[in-house]
Amino acid sequence: MAAGRRGRDARLFEHVRHSAARVRPRAGQHDHGAGSVSKLSSRVCQLVAVPAVLAATAGVVAVAPSPALAAPNGWELAVLSVSAAHKISKGEGVTVAVIDTGIRTDHKALRGRATEGIDFLAETDQKESWYGRHGTSMASSVLDVAPAAKVLGFRAIRDREDPDYKTWLEGIEYYGENPEQEAREGVAVERAIRAAADQGVQVISLSLGSETSLGAYVHREAEAIAYALSKGVVVVAGAGNAGDELNELSYPAAYPGVIAVGAATPRGTRAEFSQVHNYVDVVTPGVEIYSANIDGGRKKVQGTSSATALAAGVAALIVAKYPDLSPRQVEQLLEQTASTYRKGHNPQTGYGVVDAEAALKAAARLKPGSAALPVGKEGVGGHFGPGDDGTPLRIGQPWDTSYLVVGGIGGGLGLLGLALGLILFLAGRRAAARSGPPVPAPR
Repeated sequence: MAAGRRGRDARLFEHVRHSAARVRPRAGQHDHGAGSVSKLSSRVCQLVAVPAVLAATAGVVAVAPSPALAAPNGWELAVLSVSAAHKISKGEGVTVAVIDTGIRTDHKALRGRATEGIDFLAETDQKESWYGRHGTSMASSVLDVAPAAKVLGFRAIRDREDPDYKTWLEGIEYYGENPEQEAREGVAVERAIRAAADQGVQVISLSLGSETSLGAYVHREAEAIAYALSKGVVVVAGAGNAGDELNELSYPAAYPGVIAVGAATPRGTRAEFSQVHNYVDVVTPGVEIYSANIDGGRKKVQGTSSATALAAGVAALIVAKYPDLSPRQVEQLLEQTASTYRKGHNPQTGYGVVDAEAALKAAARLKPGSAALPVGKEGVGGHFGPGDDGTPLRIGQPWDTSYLVVGGIGGGLGLLGLALGLILFLAGRRAAARSGPPVPAPR
């Protein structure tokens, strides 16, 4: 049942976005990231985010921006202060597991720094023209931030061009007489997480997710993440790309202990597609990201998938320099050095845009295994799911106050409607009493 549900969900964010993703906030929309604009402007100058025409290209949303106004190639690295961070760390000695659609290790952006691990779909598709499109793009973004790190790729989800993509996406009812395939794909992500932890990686990057209101919390997957965390592995996942649509909960981002990453524009504001939930921890650039394309060279893409890979790269920089820090400490470093941390957490952009240099400098003041950095009045991480603030892991589906706000508004409108209906009913009764009994109909 869990496998079928996961199949019906969209495990790869970019795969389910067929409409154009708008970059600018809607008219009148309050964007919590606006307070960071001046700080970000000092990192990268004259970056203009414009609406773009998107083409869903085999698992990666490719952007066709206006050449005159598009963000320059590599703007994401400037915003993250990567150049300054490289004076402290380049990710030496760290391996990042990219659990995705597989990777092309022969691409120039990955060559000599990436290894293809287990294919948990148990297939032999490596020679297909579409193989590893999304995963290769993500791996290159990790290495752009942490050039001295290594990437270990695991295949656990499908690219859009994969002939089996539709059956995988739609779920168990399409597998028919092949229950072995259904069972294998249903646990692929969970198995990849455990394998990565057992092979000694320091960071796991999950540019994938299921988007549903209640049905995607899978205990086995949550336990796999808890297992990785117990081995000191930092786990990073994308917040989801349905922020301008249904904005449903997304897992694994909402699991306890996961660093959930949203997508930011060059102005430091939330990209409209980036999902809005209490589990959002921080944001990194997620629009017009210049990443590896398996057809050759690089291409601009966007999504919280790219934002996740960039954040995983920053985590690799921290772990390389300070290997004894716990995953929780790495999480807090990213939060408390982000652009709007002093303003507190908000469900749109978390604590703001990540600053790699600031996080590394703050890490120098930490003692491994300590209580970590001082928490804000609401408590760092309190907006995460069950288990992250000390509650039991098996508490079930976490509450999300972003739903409560919507529910409160809807409930208020409902009560107002009931009150108006009661007033009209009473007024009608009084009018009927004044007019006397109804006139009998003619016979």
